[in-house]
Amino acid sequence: MSESAFEVRRDDEGVLWLSGEFDLAVADAFVKRALANVDGQRELVLDCSELTFLDSSGLRAMLALSSKAAGRTVVVRNPPQSVRKALEIAGISQLGLRVEAEG
Repeated sequence: MSESAFEVRRDDEGVLWLSGEFDLAVADAFVKRALANVDGQRELVLDCSELTFLDSSGLRAMLALSSKAAGRTVVVRNPPQSVRKALEIAGISQLGLRVEAEG
């Protein structure tokens, strides 16, 4: 498997687009970056359509973001099948994150 650098970018609507491999190496920096981009939205949307890998550290980072997002709903949007499977196995929707998938 070739490594794909993790990237977070914010669009004009405040959606955070995640791409690459979300693992231990980037988990802490992700939470800080995501929290820095919260500005008044009721929902913090993480578009994961370009995420190629998610491990338990990435899952923990998403949960940490949810707990630190001051009452905002964290939405995980469009995760690819492999990422969706990891989210389902972890029971992420029962832990406070909302998953929205196309189709």
